[in-house]
Amino acid sequence: MYMSRTPPADFARPSVRTLDQPAFDIACANLLRMVATSYAPTLLVGVRTGGLVVAEAMARAAEGRLPVMPLTCRRASTATKSRVPFLHELLAVLPRGAVDAMRVLEHRLLSPRRKKQARPPDVDHGEAGAIAALLSCSPGDNRLLVVDDAVDSGVTLATVTDLLRTNCPAPTEIRSAVITVTLEAPRAEPDYALYHGVLCRFPWSFDAAR
Repeated sequence: MYMSRTPPADFARPSVRTLDQPAFDIACANLLRMVATSYAPTLLVGVRTGGLVVAEAMARAAEGRLPVMPLTCRRASTATKSRVPFLHELLAVLPRGAVDAMRVLEHRLLSPRRKKQARPPDVDHGEAGAIAALLSCSPGDNRLLVVDDAVDSGVTLATVTDLLRTNCPAPTEIRSAVITVTLEAPRAEPDYALYHGVLCRFPWSFDAAR
């Protein structure tokens, strides 16, 4: 493993960190610097949707050209929240402390379900094939970095990296990076993570607009 860790996190008492657009861009740049201490990726693969946004921000922070390709992964989403009447309006007027407490409560309620998640998400095999085809045309060693916004159970990261290892030509080195790991001992541990035991409120999060 090539993991870069922050001090041990208390996953039982996660904190909430709000990343508005400037803070998000800084976080992505910091994640890229963390990766660069031991790895020089030749291609970023962003897991849609949040991971792709992170990958694109990391590419913008890179000194040279760093290509990005998407990989769609159909997994459980927060779409249910959008169907709750007036929830968005309520979150917009509540004090930030109350909204943070609701986010932590939601995480605690959903964590057991995420830990027991058995069915792997559906990954777009066409996009995975396009990534493999691009690498096949690239001379020299290929160093791929799978990027996502957060790892909860780790099922998505495990599914994506396993598929890419199966499809990509040898020799292709594959590592992974995320902004945050929210659950202890996920099925797949990213090689690089900026935060552990932190629930990040991203610019696109449902409770971000205030």
